[in-house]
Amino acid sequence: MSLHSRRHPRQRPAHVARQGVRTMTVTPLHALVTGLGLTLASACALAEELPDASVEIEDAIEYRQDALGVMAWQIGPLGAMAQGKRDFDAELFLEKARRLAAVAPLPWEGFVKGSLQGDDHGVETDALADIADDYEDFDQRYHTLIEETAKLAEMADGGDQDALFKQVATVGNTCKGCHDNFRAE
Repeated sequence: MSLHSRRHPRQRPAHVARQGVRTMTVTPLHALVTGLGLTLASACALAEELPDASVEIEDAIEYRQDALGVMAWQIGPLGAMAQGKRDFDAELFLEKARRLAAVAPLPWEGFVKGSLQGDDHGVETDALADIADDYEDFDQRYHTLIEETAKLAEMADGGDQDALFKQVATVGNTCKGCHDNFRAE
């Protein structure tokens, strides 16, 4: 089937799942366990310095850049909807918000000692050495991002559109705050 012959998702009957897309039902128990796990992980993960690299520096940089790209892919349509550049699609919004929350914890393990700008690794990176200088702030900021994306995913399941758009702005501002302090322009 060619890309152009595919029907738009809204043209399918509601009971027909998209081919190749798995859906997940979140039960209250699942949400509680996930929330407790994230809280515990956040509390345990707060650190004062970059962790030592357990992989090749180049691999850590590539991993985090790829993971951040996946996050950008998920938040792009959410931001477009919130800014009125794209029609609001509740199903797509929920899907993207859930995926964003799922991938938000991933990039941070790629920020390791020796992987920042000026660390003589030969790989192009926008990650400033300020991350190592103020790792406590960086650590807090990425944990806040994880929390805010989880909140967005929770709200997206039947939430008020205006509240969803405000939460997208909160997530975006959380990203921007970290970029302003720790990413080269």
